[in-house]
Amino acid sequence: MKLVIIGGFLGSGKTTLLAGLITGLLSWGTRDLVILENEVGEVSVDGPYLRSRGLNVRELYSGCVCCQLAGDLVTTLSELKETLRPRCVFLEASGVARLENILEVLDKYSRDVEGTLVISLADSERLDLLLETVTPLVHSQLKAADIVVLNKIDTLDGTALEERLNTLRGINPGAEVLPVSALKGDNLENLTERVGAWL
Repeated sequence: MKLVIIGGFLGSGKTTLLAGLITGLLSWGTRDLVILENEVGEVSVDGPYLRSRGLNVRELYSGCVCCQLAGDLVTTLSELKETLRPRCVFLEASGVARLENILEVLDKYSRDVEGTLVISLADSERLDLLLETVTPLVHSQLKAADIVVLNKIDTLDGTALEERLNTLRGINPGAEVLPVSALKGDNLENLTERVGAWL
């Protein structure tokens, strides 16, 4: 069983991107996919939206899988592998999750995950502001990524787009940086192809 972790600060568009990505993979015939939603609050906000699109969703809420719910994450992954036997689980981490902590927990305790791909979203509208105000968290989310997605590119002109792409390449030179608009579907097929090839 493989695991794709979707990270990014609150409001970066993770749920919209995830719904589009999974829908694209399903349209290509990729099956046996499960979404695992992590909400910090006591009520799932995104789960019903994803279910309304016909997607298979499980939830972990009332805490973050990078700290309070780390044990629950390992247990849930084990249960999913045993009961549903998915080809891949897509974990949408909470907006305040430290992705490197999730990877550390998986490395130490989970024998059920055969490979992990980390996708971290950057909000093109608020990137500069977030880098100034929540610097350590946003930097850690971006640095943990195999793929950095610059989302909401439909709000940028060409010069601003290139500036933000260069900023992200500077933060994580080892990551592939993909510009997309999850809401409009712009360039989402490139991310779908990348993930599909990894699966």
